[in-house]
Amino acid sequence: MNDVVNSSGSTSTIHAAGVAIKDLRKSYGSNEVLKGISLDVAPGEVVCLIGPSGSGKSTLLRCVNLLEQPNQGSIHVGGFEATDPDVDIDKMRRKVGMVFQQFNLFPHLDAKRNCSIAQTKVLKRSQAEADKVSMHNLERVGLGHLADRFPDQLSGGQQQRVAIARALSMDPELMLFDEPTSALDPETVGDVLSVMRHLAQEGMTMLVVTHEMGFAREVADRVVFMDGGVVVEEGPAEEVIGSPSQPRTKEFLRRVLDPTHIDIEQ
Repeated sequence: MNDVVNSSGSTSTIHAAGVAIKDLRKSYGSNEVLKGISLDVAPGEVVCLIGPSGSGKSTLLRCVNLLEQPNQGSIHVGGFEATDPDVDIDKMRRKVGMVFQQFNLFPHLDAKRNCSIAQTKVLKRSQAEADKVSMHNLERVGLGHLADRFPDQLSGGQQQRVAIARALSMDPELMLFDEPTSALDPETVGDVLSVMRHLAQEGMTMLVVTHEMGFAREVADRVVFMDGGVVVEEGPAEEVIGSPSQPRTKEFLRRVLDPTHIDIEQ
């Protein structure tokens, strides 16, 4: 439990949602993308998933929110068993906010309306209450002064921060981030990472797919390195990134941290 500022702007105690994943498998035809993943995220913990493209990180994240249906295994989010055929998916998803690589904003709605529309339709808030929550969260990500701007009037980094404010406006207990900075100009990456850093400091449970090793090292409680659909190595961020034990992790980090290095076989 953590004392945080909630969407209405007042301070209250919230219960963060933990995640428990056991023996998760996901295939697309004959291609097995996840090969028996087991992973726990404690309430209030920040876990970063790192690894090469195609390692299954994004698929794992999408399975947590049932955007992808697992073939086998179990996922518990908060008080819900997401993989139970009888689970109330809509009710479970209200606990979970998700931010994608692409911002997925409604182009015909301004920033405030992008943040309020799901509140009125899903949470049945009045427009006035939804607008108040939206403004609070836009201020929270440093964009209150641009609430009346449309997506095409905002930079990529600003659009991504609106997307984060939109997710926060649904009062999630868990935030999923799928490479939220990969589509951004390098100048705007820092603004988005700063918002995520503040969320972590507030005690938000976060599962983050990222290639930003500096962010993972600084903010994550734990780092999980995936490759080929399995967890190769996991542990405290400083250990996994600073002193990895597995050869595959070492190779990946060497390539990521020193991209100009080229191996030339004689």
